[in-house]
Amino acid sequence: MVSEKSEPLFALDIGTRTVVGLTAIPGTKGLTIKAVEILEHETRSMLDGQIHDIPRVAELIRRLKGRLEKKVGPLRDVAVAAAGRALKTCRGKAVRAVNGSRLEADAVRGLELEALEQARRELAGDEESAGRYHCVGYSVVEYELDGTAIGNLLGQRGQEAGAEVIGTFLPKVVVESLAAALEAADLRMRALTLEPIAAIHALIPASMRKLNLVLVDVGAGTSDIAVTAEGTVVAYGMVPSAGDEITEALAETWLLDFDTAETAKRSWQYQEIRFTDVLGHSRKVPGPEFIQSMASAVNGLSELIAREILSLNGRPPAAVLLIGGGSLTPGLPESLARKLGLPPDRVAVRSVEHVAGFARIPARLKGPDGVTPLGIALAALEHPVQTAAVRVGSAEVHLFDFRDLTVGDALIQAGIHIRSLFGRPGAALTVTIGGERRILPGSPGSGPEIRLNGSPATLGSPVTSGDHIEVRPGENGKDAWCRIEDLIPPLQSLSVYVNGESRPVPPRIFMNGDRVKPDTPVIDRATIEAYIPERLQDVLEDVGRPEAFSQREIHFTWNGRSVQHVHPNWIVTLNGGAAEPGTVVAAGDRIEIVEAPPPVLADWLVTNPERSPGRPALTVTVNGRLVRLDGEDYRAFRCNGRPADPGAPLRDGDDWVEVWDGQVGEWIISDLFRVIDPEKLRPADARSFHVEVNGAEATFTTPLHTGDNVRLYWT
Repeated sequence: MVSEKSEPLFALDIGTRTVVGLTAIPGTKGLTIKAVEILEHETRSMLDGQIHDIPRVAELIRRLKGRLEKKVGPLRDVAVAAAGRALKTCRGKAVRAVNGSRLEADAVRGLELEALEQARRELAGDEESAGRYHCVGYSVVEYELDGTAIGNLLGQRGQEAGAEVIGTFLPKVVVESLAAALEAADLRMRALTLEPIAAIHALIPASMRKLNLVLVDVGAGTSDIAVTAEGTVVAYGMVPSAGDEITEALAETWLLDFDTAETAKRSWQYQEIRFTDVLGHSRKVPGPEFIQSMASAVNGLSELIAREILSLNGRPPAAVLLIGGGSLTPGLPESLARKLGLPPDRVAVRSVEHVAGFARIPARLKGPDGVTPLGIALAALEHPVQTAAVRVGSAEVHLFDFRDLTVGDALIQAGIHIRSLFGRPGAALTVTIGGERRILPGSPGSGPEIRLNGSPATLGSPVTSGDHIEVRPGENGKDAWCRIEDLIPPLQSLSVYVNGESRPVPPRIFMNGDRVKPDTPVIDRATIEAYIPERLQDVLEDVGRPEAFSQREIHFTWNGRSVQHVHPNWIVTLNGGAAEPGTVVAAGDRIEIVEAPPPVLADWLVTNPERSPGRPALTVTVNGRLVRLDGEDYRAFRCNGRPADPGAPLRDGDDWVEVWDGQVGEWIISDLFRVIDPEKLRPADARSFHVEVNGAEATFTTPLHTGDNVRLYWT
């Protein structure tokens, strides 16, 4: 704060083309300007707001100071501004796993600061050089939750959160070279601000800064941009194009040298513009024609400015204020309004007539290029930028309070990575249960424990010079852990009777194909299946009788060929009926398990598909109708050389032979009576039954052969 004293307030605007100095004395009606001096650089000792030749700039400052001292007396302290065109803007993005935990204010703030760190590293090119930049402001471009843009992260839950910011940075070398030039001119820097902030102080009172406004300082080489919202400056930008581009376009159109084109440009409001081109021709150009000749260049400049405004602000602002000598370019406000989609009256040139806080403003500062030096004086009086020395742990860091400083700013300047302060969330468990994928989050990591001058604080807590910050990183969260029984829904129990005894059937649980117990810990990316068994085989396994469907193999020879017979060890019935392993079981069912009898040949004969030939099938014609008699097996057996019957035991290594029973005869007439009832052929008055085979009389024992023609009749 500059106090009222005998020495007047000295404000100095060191521009690329000129240096403007003024002295003023505070009074009841505001600042009274006592003297103004303006000097132009004789060489290109300033480029885009950066001092490139400290001795030459210092000499020009010394000369200007001397002229002012002749009017107001000795000057020792000075208020200055760092050029807005020296500001560097860069985007940064940070993404952090949050594993379903709710996002609190400090976590969101920490995510923004991580993105700001990344932007500063991106701008510097490496970690070591990042400390060469002071952050003077940032604004959030976008929040993300699980890959989807979202308006506000506060209070949200998700797996992954992200933030993208635009950060504005001032290289330390700008401030250091400015201080060096002042020191060489025998001056002390007592107040520092940024040119855009100075202009905003002059043109936009605090009551208006809630509005989303944009200030554009159109100079010679650059157009500097500042964005206000919610009572503060939220973003800065710069376009490397301004009034000189218009001058160069005129020089090319009318064949002029740069200085002549610049002089002609400043005369655009005249009805007739007179100049001599490089060929020596004197020209008289009507004002409207001359203005039209610069329209294309004006359109190009407004396009660049509009694009930068939309990039910084994300949308058209409420209004745009133009200052600087280049803002007087004809058609620029209208063209910029069209590019931004704003009504023409929302883009306006502002001059010192709109600056409050001065008792009187000299004519030399009346134009829009006088706004910045007046703003530097006001900023020095109302809100000078101070250097804040803050201790972080045992280290001391220096911050410029271009904006309200916070604990987070101090930690970043101290080289502390914000991400490292937040405990990592515990690893989540991803599980598939019954085909449904579920994610079980680990516990959230805790935020840092921050103490400011011994009291609890947050990353957003304000700090001032002399403050002491102590920070202890948060602890990592615990990995997700649970048992299978914590995840599976309750399963309805099943109870059955086995040999008359009630037996409960537990649920079957499998993890990654292996059967496990309910209290088994779940592993990540596991596939879990749980169900009450219904197949009889599964039920018997789970009640302790897995052997119920077991079998044994018996190997023997049959007619000289090696064969085998598979015989059950047990006979299983369900509710009194035959049962198979896949038979479905219901609660209350009765299962009986008894030991199977020893195997006999008949068991194998039932399942053996091979049949030895016996008497072949017979097909004959009876009374004009085909009749078929199925063939029959007539077999006898020998086991190990001795006669045996189908009820004989079947043992490993036995030698079985099937033999034909020779007593079995051919088919005869009487065999037909198995399928034909003679009584059904008998008329009511018949007495005698007759048989003919192939036209010859036959008896009941006459042999039959396939194809024979048989006649049966009564007389």
